[in-house]
Amino acid sequence: MRFPHAPHRSLRRREPGQALPLAAIVLVALLALLTTAMEVQERFYQRQVVEDALQQATRSAAQSFRYEDFAANRSTFVVESGTATRSGCASAPAGSARAIACHVFLVNLRAAARGLIDTPEQVAEQVSWTIYAGGSAQTCTFPHGRAPVTSSAPMVCASVRPRMVGLLGWGEWAPQLDAADVLDRSQ
Repeated sequence: MRFPHAPHRSLRRREPGQALPLAAIVLVALLALLTTAMEVQERFYQRQVVEDALQQATRSAAQSFRYEDFAANRSTFVVESGTATRSGCASAPAGSARAIACHVFLVNLRAAARGLIDTPEQVAEQVSWTIYAGGSAQTCTFPHGRAPVTSSAPMVCASVRPRMVGLLGWGEWAPQLDAADVLDRSQ
């Protein structure tokens, strides 16, 4: 007995293992996607760790100023002569805001940073620190279009461009990192 609407024979030949090459291609694509996602996540994490270290350094340095002493013009702040912007940490006078910022920056880099091509000390030498003692309105400007920060209170600003490599080593990159903080007014 023959059914009038039943197919006679499939036009495609079915052989065992036909899906195996397709599965292999899909697995390779998924693996590539997964490793790319891991690399991107690691780069964001590395950037955040160094940026946090820089922000903590500027915060610690700014809060080391005693606002009452500035208001009474009797600050014990170690003033560096010349321009307010200095690079690096090696030449920072002991007790200066830059020395405090460098210390905090280095402690945080040594504790958590990974993916740096240079040592934490070499990265600290690349930081451009700007320190304003306050009094009149001062402005910190940053490279690459970040909005400037203006304050009449004592302020510490920093910029660095560390050389980094990702988790899988897919090329060197150097993000521009900036931070600024002002002394909180006492209540």
